[in-house]
Amino acid sequence: MRINKTMIKILTVFSVLLALALFVCWNNKSLVVTKYQYRSKQVPEQFEGFRITQISDLQSEYFGQHQKKLLDKTAETKPDIIVFTGDLLDRNHTSYEASLEAISGLVEIAPVYYVNGNHELALPEQRMKAFYDELRQMGVNVLFDETTAVQRSKQQIHLIGISEYTLYASKTSIGRTATAYDPSVITDMVDRLTEGIGTDELTIMLTHEPQFLDAYADDKVDLVFAGHAHGGQIRLPFTEGLFAPGQGTLPKLTSGMHKKEGTTMVISRGLGNSVFPFRFLNRPEIVVVDLNRGS
Repeated sequence: MRINKTMIKILTVFSVLLALALFVCWNNKSLVVTKYQYRSKQVPEQFEGFRITQISDLQSEYFGQHQKKLLDKTAETKPDIIVFTGDLLDRNHTSYEASLEAISGLVEIAPVYYVNGNHELALPEQRMKAFYDELRQMGVNVLFDETTAVQRSKQQIHLIGISEYTLYASKTSIGRTATAYDPSVITDMVDRLTEGIGTDELTIMLTHEPQFLDAYADDKVDLVFAGHAHGGQIRLPFTEGLFAPGQGTLPKLTSGMHKKEGTTMVISRGLGNSVFPFRFLNRPEIVVVDLNRGS
């Protein structure tokens, strides 16, 4: 009888641990699509229903063989364009192959627009120069402190990319700490990139780090896409997660739509992990935003 009771306890513990391991694995590899509607009078008539699919923070991870799960799920969203908001690579477990396989498939689905993240900035400069050149050769629109436009008939929307170089400069200009930064470095760049764009024209910003929303908010910037926060990594009820880089514990900007004055920011929870290898109640996320005309 004692042996049976002991075996039952062992089997129970084993079953609980196995269930927990399977749940954590599912939390880290099961992709979810989150959809939002963005409505603004700045949306041109020809862009009514225009769909933007956001991917962020792949961190050199694989989702299926040759990224098949990621590519299939992205294709299902039927995007007009795809925006990638940084950390395609990971500095701690770098796989250029995983990242390039993802991109090679994404450019077959829709035009891809990309800004870099802090992990790309931490990798060897010469190797990254070659990597960025390879992205461009694949057809990716690399927006490092650049402006471009998407045309439909005779109407257009503007895309601006705030690079990680600019974000890093905003931190180091005043002595880098966990959260301090010089907002003028960012606002000066936003002013330069939006020069010549009217306030009645739709301007979309791609950037990596969401915690600078106060600096991103501008009368010429209507919609911002960001990532970086990994959804707070471990999400508990009524929280935005337990920790996010640049925000510390109990962060406020890790997912969803946030508004500051006339600027709306969409934050992706991202796909992969880096320093901390697990997510909890925080599945990898592909974000879809449909543009709608109206007030």
